[in-house]
Amino acid sequence: MKGRLIVVMVLVLAVALFTAACGETTTTTTAAGTTDTTAAGTTETTAGTAESVKIASLYPVTGDLAKLGEENVQGLKLAIEEINAAGGIKSMGGAMLELVEADSQGKPDVAISEVERLVQQEEVSAIIGTYQSSVAIPSTQAAEKLKTPFIVSMAVADTITERDFMYTFRICPKAAWYAKDQVELLKDLKDLIGLDVKRVALLHEDTDFGESTSAGQKKYLEEAGMEMVVEVAYPAAKADLTTEVSKIKAANPDVVLTVTYLNDSILIAQAREKLGMKQLFFDAAGGTIDPEFVARLAEAAEGILTEIEYTKYAAGAEVLNDKFFAAYGRDITGNGAYAYQAGYLIADALERAGSADREAVRQALAATKMPSGPTMVLPTAVLEFGPDGQNLSAPLFVVQIQDGELIPVWPAEYAAAEIRIPE
Repeated sequence: MKGRLIVVMVLVLAVALFTAACGETTTTTTAAGTTDTTAAGTTETTAGTAESVKIASLYPVTGDLAKLGEENVQGLKLAIEEINAAGGIKSMGGAMLELVEADSQGKPDVAISEVERLVQQEEVSAIIGTYQSSVAIPSTQAAEKLKTPFIVSMAVADTITERDFMYTFRICPKAAWYAKDQVELLKDLKDLIGLDVKRVALLHEDTDFGESTSAGQKKYLEEAGMEMVVEVAYPAAKADLTTEVSKIKAANPDVVLTVTYLNDSILIAQAREKLGMKQLFFDAAGGTIDPEFVARLAEAAEGILTEIEYTKYAAGAEVLNDKFFAAYGRDITGNGAYAYQAGYLIADALERAGSADREAVRQALAATKMPSGPTMVLPTAVLEFGPDGQNLSAPLFVVQIQDGELIPVWPAEYAAAEIRIPE
């Protein structure tokens, strides 16, 4: 009897050792209804079992640029709500997108710290930001070191996608393209309104946004045979810009090209009116596209030209604009629209990657080819990136403030009105 007991105990021990060596398994049913067998005790999330995927937003939601930062976040949130309502990321078992919001405060050093926190503590799969070029440049560099995909929805300095980075993807136009289209319109003004532009003044804020855009302006003006008669740079935080605008007036240009944020764009328009200047002022999609610009200036805003990345007057755009208006009580601008697109871009990449792994997401983003449709709302046939991470086709519209509205006036196929000459 004693010998039989010893034999049984040995057999039991052998079975236990065999089970431990092979790995005990448990079987669960995923949200998609499939059976998934995983090693007991593991924490790895496999395709088909993920409950959520963390992505982050990094915009200035406090400080001077808080309203613009908020519009970016709202556009992104609208997309995420729609994606989750439609079932989330199907290839990951219906994983929901979880947005982790971060505030850059408009400060590069704060943004770097936030990138590190988002990656190392929150363990996000990607970051979307930043609105300011001066914040995007160091933020994307920090993300590159941490091998984390960074989608630049809005920030235009050329250098952002000119550093051979592998993890930076920008969907908005870059500064040189804004400058190029500004000069293209100047060339067309003779046929459009009989204005033969020969002398141009540059007036811009002095951070990466203003400097990179003005560099492009000078390049394309020279190519077009137009003279730059004066260039005036200023800190965007200045409380008064009458002196700077007076220098522009003294140069007597045909047209003034500006690069602004909201507060300085308002100060320039006020000084323009005070000094009685009748020249066309043409901004590079800066503070002049903010609804507050028109709201605060009223008549003083009339006639100013600016560029926008998105217009509700483009074919199909009214659908997105209506959804944004219903959610937030105002029309969408390029900031909100490109952030909205960034939400669908990361969802598309996750769907194809089938994983929240940052390297897998990076590879999927690099291979992006999203055709125009309900989830690709940009005014172009396809969204895809070049080797540098820049969206290959990000067209711009020129609008003029007419009767308090941003009315498209160029290119011709999108024009809803003719350009008005200041009286």
